[in-house]
Amino acid sequence: MTATNQRDQVCRLAKSRPDLALEKAREITEPWFRAQALACVARHTAGKTVAIANEAARAALLCDDAYKQTAVRAWEIAALAEAGVVAEASRRLRELVKASAAVVPLASRAEALFLLLQAAACLSSGDRQSVHQVLQQACAHDGHWRCQRALRDAQRIENGEQAPRPFFQ
Repeated sequence: MTATNQRDQVCRLAKSRPDLALEKAREITEPWFRAQALACVARHTAGKTVAIANEAARAALLCDDAYKQTAVRAWEIAALAEAGVVAEASRRLRELVKASAAVVPLASRAEALFLLLQAAACLSSGDRQSVHQVLQQACAHDGHWRCQRALRDAQRIENGEQAPRPFFQ
């Protein structure tokens, strides 16, 4: 089974059998997909949400570059927000937006910031707008298509013309 399939299986299980989902999430060897799977479990595990989100954050740190280490944590932020742990999600979001400065090239930073913006949409308009502002400052003078797409789609979200992509189905 691929890591993608393992993650998807965990996300389906987390809704009804979070303990089994947690076991299966911990078996995923690829840090990117383990972090996503753990975030799914955190979202459905009342009382253990922050502890499992912490485990997702540790898995993200095992990813092999700054882009992955930052971008995959958007799942964790969304999970905390959707589980009602809003202050913690907002705090982590601010840390990750700062950490995104280490993501190179700029086109990859734009992708990471856009994922964080989508997670911020689960929080408040202020959180979303602050990520949008950082994205605009980072990419305003860069013509790379990934920067331009991130700016365009972020503006569409801001204008209410496009809904943020849900992290969890």
